[in-house]
Amino acid sequence: MVPDPWFSTYDSTSQIAQEIAEKIQQRNQYERRSEKKSKLTNRMQALMPFPLS
Repeated sequence: MVPDPWFSTYDSTSQIAQEIAEKIQQRNQYERRSEKKSKLTNRMQALMPFPLS
């Protein structure tokens, strides 16, 4: 019996979708960390009596 090519296409597409979802999750985590860091930096700069640079 010849395997149905639909299954092969489905498996490939599922794998690509999983990889994309993982990359989106990584990007979102990075953005959240960056956002927190910039908020903290802005807050610290607002509290400092003199500029750091």
